[in-house]
Amino acid sequence: MRRDDGMNEVPLVFAGITETAERVAEGQLSPVQVVEAVLKRIQHIDPLLNTYICVSSTAREEASEAQAVLAASDRVGLLHGVPISIKDIILSRNMPTTAGSKVFGEGLEDGDAPVVKRLRKAGAILIGKNNLHEFAFGVTNENAHFGAARNPWNRDRVPGGSSGGSAAAVAAGLCCGSIGTDTRGSIRIPSACCGTTGLKPTRGLVSTRGVIPLSWTLDHVGPITRSVQDTARLLQVMAGKRNQDYLTDLEKPVDSLRMGVCDYYLHNLDPEIESVVGCAIEKFEEAGVRVQKIAVDYLEEALEASDIISRAEAVVYHDRCLREQPESYGSALRERLETGYSVTGVEYVKAQQIRRRMVREFKRVFRKVDCLVGAVLPALPSAVGQDFVEIRGQREPIVPSFVRLNAPQNMGGVPALVLPAGFSQSGLPIGLQLIGGHQRESLLFQLGAHFQRVSEWHLRRPPDPLASVD
Repeated sequence: MRRDDGMNEVPLVFAGITETAERVAEGQLSPVQVVEAVLKRIQHIDPLLNTYICVSSTAREEASEAQAVLAASDRVGLLHGVPISIKDIILSRNMPTTAGSKVFGEGLEDGDAPVVKRLRKAGAILIGKNNLHEFAFGVTNENAHFGAARNPWNRDRVPGGSSGGSAAAVAAGLCCGSIGTDTRGSIRIPSACCGTTGLKPTRGLVSTRGVIPLSWTLDHVGPITRSVQDTARLLQVMAGKRNQDYLTDLEKPVDSLRMGVCDYYLHNLDPEIESVVGCAIEKFEEAGVRVQKIAVDYLEEALEASDIISRAEAVVYHDRCLREQPESYGSALRERLETGYSVTGVEYVKAQQIRRRMVREFKRVFRKVDCLVGAVLPALPSAVGQDFVEIRGQREPIVPSFVRLNAPQNMGGVPALVLPAGFSQSGLPIGLQLIGGHQRESLLFQLGAHFQRVSEWHLRRPPDPLASVD
């Protein structure tokens, strides 16, 4: 174990991707030790959080093989011996893929998705497949077939969705990092709910092949970790771009950068979230970042159009199964999918026109500023089983509320980074969102790494769930 500030011991399972990989490469830890520690924690903690649908039966064998490689070579990959989980919508050769549903029976048995191949090539050990909102079509991770994943900060609250199991597992020390997907906020929403660092990359940067689709137009694959440094390291492997090093700019100063504040991303927020976001912006100003107001057009239209596109494309993928085996779907998902049948061709084409307009608008905006800053969610994580949130005494349906500040970025295809930025009085995490131009992940990492050097929110760990068990 190490100490994070000279005072508090940090258990091995909370060490993170970078520290774990470096200690393994230096011979201070063995992959077998790391994997055993994580599997033991999953065994004891996950029955309370339900973050995994499947835990790998070959992880120990893979850890031994990784140890043998280490003994035979002094050159290993960026993730050698590091336990990484993947959302159970991503195909893998040694674990079935259920998409959180019973539509595929016991799950699809297939080869690795390209992103999984890259993880393995870099030495990662796939520790398991995470619980999710069925077919990634929801924001709470309440699953009719596998049960609800729980927020490790408060098990009565949702972890967000649809990648809720992934974010909760990272926050609870049940893996070093995870791979999620994001169609209208499904990496960023759970990252904000669970206090993790999450990235929706530029559209197309990470391959979506081998990932069961929700919406071909809007789907993204991205990392969920405990820090910006870990996110950059994981993206380096996932993207597979040899001419782009996401780790080089983490230490660069931020005093030459311009940060745009758009009212849309600060509108109608819970007072605690509003305060946390305001304090975070002040920290950037203190570092010399030039903060300025900026208008971004078409955001409301993009939000509405993203709903049309996602419902239409989802029902196209599910059409045959909805007709032949409707009972295999959870009732709530089935009803939502079937609304896609009511989308007309005219509505769909107009929605795609708005998407292209949003792409152009973000290009215009990022000629004037280097990034946008704002909230991720307007409200704190809701109670499990609750279909609404409360903001300033008013109730809002949870889905439109949680996707409001996220879906336009999917429409524009731009990268968006979520950072833990504070906590509510009730002890729930609050996230901050940084949005950049196309292929500007490095700039977001530069800003995010600075924020995590001058704050400690990403270092906090959830309470031990076993302490509250009778």
